[in-house]
Amino acid sequence: GPSTLPHLPNEAAPTALSTAGLREIRDAFVAAAQRAARMGIEAVELHGAHGYLLHQFLSPLANQRGDAYGGSFENRIRFPLEVFAAVRQAFDGVLGLRLSATDWVDGGWDLPQSLEFSQRLKAAGCDFMHVSSGGVSPQQKIAPEAGYQVPFARSIRAATGMVTTSVGLITEVQQAEAILKAGDADLIALARAFLYQPRWGWQAAAALGATVQASPQ
Repeated sequence: GPSTLPHLPNEAAPTALSTAGLREIRDAFVAAAQRAARMGIEAVELHGAHGYLLHQFLSPLANQRGDAYGGSFENRIRFPLEVFAAVRQAFDGVLGLRLSATDWVDGGWDLPQSLEFSQRLKAAGCDFMHVSSGGVSPQQKIAPEAGYQVPFARSIRAATGMVTTSVGLITEVQQAEAILKAGDADLIALARAFLYQPRWGWQAAAALGATVQASPQ
């Protein structure tokens, strides 16, 4: 049956989800998507990266289950695909998934598995991929540098033809524009750059000769 392991050795091991528990979580994702639709939200992104639950199922490092949801690649992608399919059926808007393309650990989730999983998502009606990495294992070996995750986005975009978002140490306007112009990604996601400079988008527009539609006061 399912077994579990803690993220760090000194932490308590999580409880393995029962089949009923998996159904409850899948249905909770669906209910959230239905609420989003009622609110008029036009796009939803499922979080399958950074050690969140769907990533825990995908990664052989986190997923130590002995049932139909663990072990082989097919088993590990089963629950994330079930969640995606259920949300896709319930939500008519744009639907994508955020993925850690690699665990940065030997024997973990990696780019070849990400490419195959992304193909399965596309077949299930996925509209876009948001490509990040890491977050499931304290053993991860990452050497962060500007744009260090862009090659993962480029690979998934090339393999699937899906709209693809790149993220991670993209901080400069010209750097972001170069990624788009090279065809490495269709969209750029920023987090810390906006926390540091909330008007980054305005600065980008000014630098690139675009105009911004400011909110009416």
